[in-house]
Amino acid sequence: MDTLPVELLRLIYSYCDLESVPNLRAVSPTLAEVGYEYLLAPHFTSLNWRSDIDRLHNIALHERLRGSIQSINLFLGQLSYYDAWSTSCRAQHFVTPPEERTDLMADARAQFDNIASGCKKVGPLHMKADDLREAFLALPNLRHLEVSFAQCPSTLNNKFIQDAFFWPNCRKMDRQETYKNLDAVVFALHGVKLSSFKVDRLPLEVFRLPTHRAHWFTHGQFFNNLSSLNLTLDPSGLQGPTSAFRAVNGLGRMLQMASSLTHLKLAFHPYSSEHSKFALSFGALLFGFRYTQLTDLVLEGVSCDEEDLKDFLGRHGPTLARLRLGGRGLAKPFEASHGGIHLYEGTFRSLFTGLRTKLPKLERMHLEGIFECEQPDRHSHETYNFYPLTDENWEDVSKPRWVRSSRNTISCQPFEQYVLHGGAYPGGSPMVQQED
Repeated sequence: MDTLPVELLRLIYSYCDLESVPNLRAVSPTLAEVGYEYLLAPHFTSLNWRSDIDRLHNIALHERLRGSIQSINLFLGQLSYYDAWSTSCRAQHFVTPPEERTDLMADARAQFDNIASGCKKVGPLHMKADDLREAFLALPNLRHLEVSFAQCPSTLNNKFIQDAFFWPNCRKMDRQETYKNLDAVVFALHGVKLSSFKVDRLPLEVFRLPTHRAHWFTHGQFFNNLSSLNLTLDPSGLQGPTSAFRAVNGLGRMLQMASSLTHLKLAFHPYSSEHSKFALSFGALLFGFRYTQLTDLVLEGVSCDEEDLKDFLGRHGPTLARLRLGGRGLAKPFEASHGGIHLYEGTFRSLFTGLRTKLPKLERMHLEGIFECEQPDRHSHETYNFYPLTDENWEDVSKPRWVRSSRNTISCQPFEQYVLHGGAYPGGSPMVQQED
């Protein structure tokens, strides 16, 4: 095989899985040389109970391996074993045969203990901030970073643990430590040219607290290069409107740094009140700022004014091609989506009618969750409960098992058609829900 052209050897390696690469490299010096670049997958996952940051640091300092890493997922989540047992076990596994349930629980307990001891041994991420920064700066092809708290890592294959991640009350967070860990991530990214950044549970009060707020402003310059930003914010730590206003102001300042965005997601998941929406003024958030290249936008879990929302969306009319309003929110596995949109002023009829002229480039629109506007005039009151038709990549999804006629869940397709092509408004008569 040493006589084959390098291009053919690379083609052979492209069909190998990671486990087979070392065996193929052992065949000859030529194959060993060509196979170097295939030793590592382009995506690296760091789990908070393993010494993955040390491993990443070693890779980053290796002259030939560091170019392999293109994306990183930093998992920092935690589960409450008691809540996981009392919720997931009784709700999901009570019909499991006793012996199988006992084995499942014993394995879950062992994994919980291993994770707890591993976390204690490894220590919090912020204790390795310098190593993390050195690693990030040494990875020439690093373009994508995700910080995850709410997604179950693929290495955890116990069904009990996997199910527990779907229940918001099972996810616990030490907020003080989370502030420090996120500060360490932002510090490490200073000077890194990322394309995409995602955090699936970001305490919103980070942008209110003076020390952390200043830290993000100082080291968050990597936002300048982002084309994709995906933030799910948890406003549970905010106390009162003044606190919320300052946090929104700080968030807005960070958002305005990311002036080159083509994809933006802002979701609000209040863990302290899972069914509520976060009151947001887009005027206070962005002060008329416009993303000149924005093509994809997702807004979820927001309570706002119709005119304020319409003005925000309308500013992006020249480029906006795909719009998603609402989402799954913090719904439990058996619940309908409730991460929708609430209008405390205005109506959806007026909103969607206005968008028909304000978004001339719009190609797709998707609605999910509970949409409600409260009006003194009962005839203007609208309430809808939309189930998802596509995922966030616009791939079709099957109808969820929780969809049933008693919940009055409906498809958003008639509303999409109305905004894109006009016709009769599909909302129907007051308070009447349409079944798909």
